[in-house]
Amino acid sequence: MKKYKLSIDMLGSETKVHEVLRGIDQSLKRNINYKFFLFGNEKLLKKEIDKYKELIKHTDIINCTESIGMNDKPAEIIKSKKNSSMFLTIESVRNKISDAALSFGNTGALMSYSLLEIKTLSEIKRPSIASIWPNLKGESIVLDLGANTKLDARYLIDNAILGSSLASILFKIEKPSIGLLNVGKEHNKGKEEIKTASEKLKELSKSLTLNYQGYLEGNDISTGVMNVIVCDGFTGNVSLKTAEGTAKLFQSHLKDAFSSSIFSKIGYFFSSIALNSVKERLDPRVHNCGILMGLNSLVVKCHGQSEYRGVSYATDIIYSLLYNNVNEKIKSYVSEIQEKLGK
Repeated sequence: MKKYKLSIDMLGSETKVHEVLRGIDQSLKRNINYKFFLFGNEKLLKKEIDKYKELIKHTDIINCTESIGMNDKPAEIIKSKKNSSMFLTIESVRNKISDAALSFGNTGALMSYSLLEIKTLSEIKRPSIASIWPNLKGESIVLDLGANTKLDARYLIDNAILGSSLASILFKIEKPSIGLLNVGKEHNKGKEEIKTASEKLKELSKSLTLNYQGYLEGNDISTGVMNVIVCDGFTGNVSLKTAEGTAKLFQSHLKDAFSSSIFSKIGYFFSSIALNSVKERLDPRVHNCGILMGLNSLVVKCHGQSEYRGVSYATDIIYSLLYNNVNEKIKSYVSEIQEKLGK
């Protein structure tokens, strides 16, 4: 049975060691041919991992004394922190020691290291961050969530191609529907970069390469009207944080409502299974991983304050992507589309 190897950056964020270990231990129970490389404080990791007897058998610990902080500027640490846990995690993927990398740290630094060490697919100018979002009909792919804050028509087109390829593989859809996030659905609305990207995507749709459906607005994201939602990194990141805040607000109000009286508590008792399922589906602590799309190898970024459920979810997603050979399929898909683009 093939082993799937995952390197994890254990330093530089507020995610606790025990949360990471509990999360990957849960994932290991579902994916028994996983192998983990943990880059972090060896003494602390060995102490904490003793609680997980099976996980120990599937884990190597690499001691690191240097880390990259959340406030470190990527341009300043690229050359100065070659012994950091993040750099060594990415380097292990570049050197084929590991199949994928997972980090909870500085997004800008992770992107910079990934670009320098792993590099992008030849057809893609800049990678983007994609995530799987729940909606009324199931799930959709949203990108970019913060890799490129500059609004550029080329980036938007690349995002549409990457998002479509990921959705087609994960959701088993031949031609996933694509929508471009805008301030309105009318053809004359939006900035010139968005209009230019829209016209190019329409051309690709005419040649039956992509299934671009036009503009959509922010309130359309949750309806599931599109399989892939494309936007620039600034807009995507704001949307992500807004969605996380809304989910937390919903959960807080739900909790208050069901604890307000004895009748409410009785009602919760009889509906708890269904309500807990809804809470789990909308829990931002679970759906918090971003996939760096467009790289030659798989890199995933989780929230800097992740809990074990989010770690477990991200680890499961990475396993699924590796098992289904998604990155190689994306390379083939992107290459085919870019040939039709004439780039």
